Amino acid sequence: MLPLGGAKQRAVLALLLLHANEVVSADRLIDELWGESPPTSAANMLQGYISHLRKALEPGRARGDYEILVSRPPGYVLQIRPDQLDAERCVRLISDGRRLLEAGNGDAAAERFREALALWRGPPLADLAYESFARPDVNRLEDLRLAAVEDRIEADLTLGRQQVLVGELRELVAKYPYRERLRGELMTALYRSGRQAEALEVYREGRRILGEELGIEPGPALRELERAILLQEPRLAAPVPRQASVISGKRGRRLLLAAAVGLGGAALAAGLTLGGSRGAELIIVKVNSVVVIDPTTDSVVADIPVGGYPGPLSADSRFLYVANIGDATISRINPKSKAVFGTFSLSRATDLIAGDGFLWAANGGSPGHTPIPPGTIVDYGLASAAAKTIRVGPSVVGDEEQTTLATDAAHFGIWVGNKDSETVRQIDTSLGTIVATIHGVAPGGLAAVGNASVGDTVWASDPSRNLIARIDGNSRRITRWIPVPGEPTRLAADETAVWVVTRASRAVWRIDATTNRRVAKIALPITPKRVVLGAGSVWVSGYRWSDHIRSSRGGMVIRIDPATNDIAARISLGDVATDGILVSHGFVWVAVPPSA
Repeated sequence: MLPLGGAKQRAVLALLLLHANEVVSADRLIDELWGESPPTSAANMLQGYISHLRKALEPGRARGDYEILVSRPPGYVLQIRPDQLDAERCVRLISDGRRLLEAGNGDAAAERFREALALWRGPPLADLAYESFARPDVNRLEDLRLAAVEDRIEADLTLGRQQVLVGELRELVAKYPYRERLRGELMTALYRSGRQAEALEVYREGRRILGEELGIEPGPALRELERAILLQEPRLAAPVPRQASVISGKRGRRLLLAAAVGLGGAALAAGLTLGGSRGAELIIVKVNSVVVIDPTTDSVVADIPVGGYPGPLSADSRFLYVANIGDATISRINPKSKAVFGTFSLSRATDLIAGDGFLWAANGGSPGHTPIPPGTIVDYGLASAAAKTIRVGPSVVGDEEQTTLATDAAHFGIWVGNKDSETVRQIDTSLGTIVATIHGVAPGGLAAVGNASVGDTVWASDPSRNLIARIDGNSRRITRWIPVPGEPTRLAADETAVWVVTRASRAVWRIDATTNRRVAKIALPITPKRVVLGAGSVWVSGYRWSDHIRSSRGGMVIRIDPATNDIAARISLGDVATDGILVSHGFVWVAVPPSA
């Protein structure tokens, strides 16, 4: 990161970047920096800012030898090549993508658009957005980004990816209700997913917003799309899905605009996994999928496309279940064929338990958790499709993982943690009601060990206090507090040990279940997401973090040998993220959402 100095000095660089290769007069720079009342020393201060910027941009150069920021009457010019400017490279990539899309090459077009969006690292000119000189360019750059998002979605629609786009498009339409192209893309995705009634409702909602707030009707393109949906015109039919391509390529060093202006954001990129270290066949890992790992070889053996933003996983004797947070659905996977058996609507669950013919889903605190609100769990009968909602905390927007679930191997009881109410509750599975409440812990994760004869021991992390609570399921009391630094979150436990991930310190702690003492800390090369036990090992899902672009860059599964407390395998999944992880039906299953 370049030492760019204070706000005024950064503003000078931003002004010169926005007018790259043009002479910007000293008078204009002073006017933009101080307005109508500059200090008497403004000219000297400006010369100081220029001097410091030259040293930052070209360290080690002698005075008079500078080639990037040079004096040219009546001011200064920043001399840079087009390939050094993220904004110009973004425009070229978008133009290339549009040409490819018009030529019918959706795969290549989607790749170009994703590469363009990967250049964004946050709001443009974030710390200068309220400067008068920056506002037109902020609006222009934001329009450029949104147009690239719309183009990328259009390319994905041509590839038959409509089902995984619904959740993302709903969020975009809610954020940008006047952008009719996004609304039309959501209508198209819903219609192609067999949800034509919802598609028409999206149109009616848009028409209402435009009429009530702006006094206008939808444009001709949106009206024509509504008419085509009502007539079920064949041209709206979904194309046959095509396999996602692997996105590759090196990113050059574009230090100027990346450092000063900050085009940012997370890229939705596919990755290529090497399948462990034992020479397994290469498998393409795609976002919005579930990866299957063979624990005997530590290699990826399959990748199963599911819904949008897959998160928690659970399984019963017949199926594996994944909650698709992005589109509020559950995908049911046949573990023998390693294929989706069916998908149905439920909620945006952030935790999931399957067993005894029921699904238990915990709903977090992020906006849009419809139709099931935050602070609740839902009891869903797989045979009857009947759903019962049980409130366990306040219905407030908050932590995405505000509500968590756990159960023992025999499903003796369901334990529910809620951060906002600082409670752990026990649910009777036969009655579907709360039978006990323990106060005083705000769980980031839960684990339960026991059975009907001896009762449960419940372990609950409290990341806000850096503590682990041990709860006696019989007396329903907290019997021990165990300090664990680093913001402990998710847990996994058996009769001998508790394994706790700490995201702030990127580690796994081992607690002896007999002595209640920390006995090991395993440092991780990833930011951990979830932890599970199975196949004689401890498994941790997570992602490598890039401090340069402030986003996740590479999903990975870590295998820990509990006999030695050492990392036994690192299974890279490529340039993707990871979330839920489960050991069941002889394999390790990992959810792969677009971002962490």
